[in-house]
Amino acid sequence: MRTPYTFLFLVTPLFLTACAPQSEVRQMHHSVTTLNKEMGKLQQETIKITQQNALNARSQSGVYLLPAANTPARLSTQLGMMKMSLAKVEADANGTLATLRIQGESSTPFPAFTGTVEWGQLQGTTESYQEVNVQNQQFSAPASILGPSDVTLPLKLHGITPDQLGFVRIHDIQPLQAEAPTAMP
Repeated sequence: MRTPYTFLFLVTPLFLTACAPQSEVRQMHHSVTTLNKEMGKLQQETIKITQQNALNARSQSGVYLLPAANTPARLSTQLGMMKMSLAKVEADANGTLATLRIQGESSTPFPAFTGTVEWGQLQGTTESYQEVNVQNQQFSAPASILGPSDVTLPLKLHGITPDQLGFVRIHDIQPLQAEAPTAMP
């Protein structure tokens, strides 16, 4: 004799197995969506790395850093080879805040030094580009105690938002000259 409970007992496992594949399908759909987003991000990063490398190959002075490249670039200076990168590029009330990281490649610590940072937008293609709305400012870095040097400097890039920021260029790295004491008459 079959009771209503027997029917429920037979149907419940079928119902539960029908639900399990749906949750797996949703999970797989979520995983594919996440993977597609990550692949798109990696593709854009690859394009920016290619652009950064092309700009640096043609640069007569300094090194270009493209925020979306997330890749360091090397600059030969009077102080030795420096590896530079940008981090924490974020909006500020007056523009953009970023962190410039400079690493030495030798065991000799850096003395205190100065340099120039330029920033702006890039228009055109990698082969034929124009720098637009370019601004610049001087920066100074303290002497390193240990080698290889690792210097982190905050940059305030006024007048441009992070999404407008096409490039940052670092150039004119010079050792900071200590002022000579004046002789008393």
